Amino acid sequence: MVDTKRKDRMPARRDRRNNVSKLVFLKRRFKYLLIKLLRLKDHSHKVALGFSLGSVVNFVPTFGFGLIISVSLAKLCKGNSIAGLIGGMFFMWAFPFMFYLNTVVGGYIFPIDLDQTLLQNTDEDLDNRLELGAKIGKNFLTGMILNSFLFGSILYIASYYIINQYRGFLLHYISKKWIVKKTY
Repeated sequence: MVDTKRKDRMPARRDRRNNVSKLVFLKRRFKYLLIKLLRLKDHSHKVALGFSLGSVVNFVPTFGFGLIISVSLAKLCKGNSIAGLIGGMFFMWAFPFMFYLNTVVGGYIFPIDLDQTLLQNTDEDLDNRLELGAKIGKNFLTGMILNSFLFGSILYIASYYIINQYRGFLLHYISKKWIVKKTY
């Protein structure tokens, strides 16, 4: 004999599990990455260098190879490769913002009046369109280099100081006192 009451309740339970708050998931992932970063048994310099280099890769359009490049760049510069992976994952969500920031900063260095230029180039030949593409590309690359250097430097200094001074305290606080509740 099959218990039909139980089968009726099962989809509702699965629905509740599927509707776990995305915010709770993000908090748990953030907590996990922080604990993983703080538990690395390496010098503060190597961990901070790997983390900042892994994070800087998000300013570059990597077309899906960002995490591989983060680990490789951290390893190449003698930083911690696990910290590079965590740094690449940490700021992956901010890629569209960083992409936009690259174009804005490049536009401040090499200003282009896009509205006027686009109106002029609609009727002209291919060479002018390629020249406009080169100008926009120059803006993006300039912004990417400046943003990567500034963001990487600031992130290295901040993460080195935090890891060097507060690693034990933060690890204790995050693992013991920061409780992320499940919402089933």
